[in-house]
Amino acid sequence: MLVLRRKVRKAIGRSKLPELDYTVNPYIGCAHGCIYCYARLYCEKDIADNWGKIVVVKENICEILSRELRNLRRGIVALSTATDAYQLLEEKEKLTRKILGILLENGFRVSIQTKSPLVLRDIDILVENAEMVDVGFTITTLRDDLAKEIEPNAPLPSERAKALKKISMEGIRTWIFLGPIIPGENFEEIVELAKETESHLYYDKYRIKPFMTSGLARELAEKARKFDWYGEFRKIKSYCESLGVSAKPAFDSF
Repeated sequence: MLVLRRKVRKAIGRSKLPELDYTVNPYIGCAHGCIYCYARLYCEKDIADNWGKIVVVKENICEILSRELRNLRRGIVALSTATDAYQLLEEKEKLTRKILGILLENGFRVSIQTKSPLVLRDIDILVENAEMVDVGFTITTLRDDLAKEIEPNAPLPSERAKALKKISMEGIRTWIFLGPIIPGENFEEIVELAKETESHLYYDKYRIKPFMTSGLARELAEKARKFDWYGEFRKIKSYCESLGVSAKPAFDSF
């Protein structure tokens, strides 16, 4: 993987996602290389065309963020929406840990979404600020073999599930993002994991994007076109209700 470094002029942006006010992305690009990831649509062409192979480190982001927060109304900040803030590179860079501390010290709530158990490294900060943070794991399947194909460089879902359980046991609010739903894949075990960890469940369909033109990405896109999403959503809602799992679609419309 090629790691580049860049100074940025802006650290925090407005979020267009429901329930989130702001977003901070410590990196550009993501080493996970997930075949369905929409984030490549918001990167420059060389990163998008080499998704999972190039990551840019925003080396001065902490300094810029500290300055920007002075003029912002407090709200909920997403870590992150266009990268995984806890991808493997973070183990060395520690940008996310620093950003987490800066946000909390300035009175901002933080919502973390990741595919990585590396978030456990920051359990001390999370526990100390449990009322100001929540942690969500993206889990599209609990089958490690399938995950290796669709999320080739990401930590295995079995590892994510273990991390989710540990964080939940610490009394931190947790949630699962079942998205994108892989057409025809079993969702019951993921709902049951949400039940076990008292996690809220968000779910979303497999959204077809222009880059899904070859290989498994194209195959899944073709299945998604023909899939009964309304029926699938009804099944998920019904199963969640039967187990007492709090759940809703991640987005209001198809």
